[in-house]
Amino acid sequence: MVKVTNEKRLPTTIRNPWFDSLYSPWFDLPWFKDVESMWSQVTENFDRMFDTMPTYMRQFPRDVSCDVVDKGDRYVLTADLPGIASDEVKVNVTGRQVDISAEHKDAREEKSKEFVRNERSFLRYQRVLTLPERILESGITANVNNGVLTVELPKKTSSKKELQSQPKAA
Repeated sequence: MVKVTNEKRLPTTIRNPWFDSLYSPWFDLPWFKDVESMWSQVTENFDRMFDTMPTYMRQFPRDVSCDVVDKGDRYVLTADLPGIASDEVKVNVTGRQVDISAEHKDAREEKSKEFVRNERSFLRYQRVLTLPERILESGITANVNNGVLTVELPKKTSSKKELQSQPKAA
């Protein structure tokens, strides 16, 4: 079982849907698609360069590949964390943000009459996701099975008073 926390953090990655409507026409312009494809080539080249680095230089956090599925009353988040045990994973949920982080350290030593070999490795994963609705922080469950993290995030239901106080559309 993975421990889930509710620590407050700075709201740096919260997206404002109001701004999305302002910038959406840019996505259809041909020059914007060219800029987007050039940027994706830059990030792919950076990832390729990162993979060629020696392992002792790979201490920067890597992104976690995630899937989020809306099941009606809850969200189910699955994330790939190869080589990570459940006690090495931290899930922090505040409001609409889900912060997944994991660290794995491994050290091996092999001794012989002729040599001594020490090998150390370090993996770090991190991902912050913003969900479209607020989450009920008390009912969250998280498990790791064969390197796959599964987090169930129940949605916060609005009370009847909130629904009645909202003005009806004309």
